[in-house]
Amino acid sequence: MSTSELAVLDPSIQLVTDAAVGTQPRKRTVQIGTALLTGATVMYFGGLFGAYVSTRNQHLTLQDGLEAAGERTTPWIPAGADVQLTAPTIMTWTLIMSIVTMQWAVYCYKRNDRRHGLIALSVTAMFGVAVINQVAFQWNQLGLVIDDTSTTAAATLIYTITASHVIMIAVALVLLLFVAFRALASSDTSVHVDSVASAAVFWYAMVGLYFIIWILIFITK
Repeated sequence: MSTSELAVLDPSIQLVTDAAVGTQPRKRTVQIGTALLTGATVMYFGGLFGAYVSTRNQHLTLQDGLEAAGERTTPWIPAGADVQLTAPTIMTWTLIMSIVTMQWAVYCYKRNDRRHGLIALSVTAMFGVAVINQVAFQWNQLGLVIDDTSTTAAATLIYTITASHVIMIAVALVLLLFVAFRALASSDTSVHVDSVASAAVFWYAMVGLYFIIWILIFITK
C-alpha cells in the first residue's frame, strides 16, 4: 500500500509533498571578475614601470657618455620642472589610511553592521577623491611639457603613469559605489561580503601601485 493510500485511511498520517530546497552556495563571479581586472591592471602598470625604468636608464647611460666626451647633456627631469616630494608623500599616507577604512568596511559587512559599513566606505571614497584632487594640483605644479622636443620622454611617461593611476582610483570609487548600493538594497550586508572584499582587493592593489609610483618617480626621479 502506498503512502497516499495510507494517508486516506488514517488522517493522522501527514503526507510530505515538498522537500526543503537546499541553500545554493553563492557564485564567485564578482570575486573572479575583480581578480582578473586587478591582475590585468597590475600587468598594465608593470609595463609602464618597465618602460619608464628602461627609458630612464638609456638616457642616463647616454648622458654619462656625453659628459665624458665634454658635450652638453639634457637631464632626465628638465631643469624647469618642479618635482617636489611633499605632495606625493601626503598622498601616500592618505592612501595608507584608506587601507584601514577599507578593511573597516569589510569588517562591518561581515557583522551585518550596515551603518558603520557605509560610513567606512564613505571615508574611504573621501580619501580617494582627495588624492585625485591632489594629483590635479601636482600636474599644474610640475611644469612638464609633453610636446617639447628639446626635452626627454620623462614628461610623457610621468603623465601617462599618473593619469593611469587616477583612472584606477576612479574605477575603485565606482566599485565602492556599487558595494554601497548593494548594502542599501539589502537587509543583511553579510551576504555581500564577497562584493566588498573584491572591492577591497582592487583598492589595496591601487594603493600598492601608488607606493611604487612614489618611489620610482618622485623619490629616485
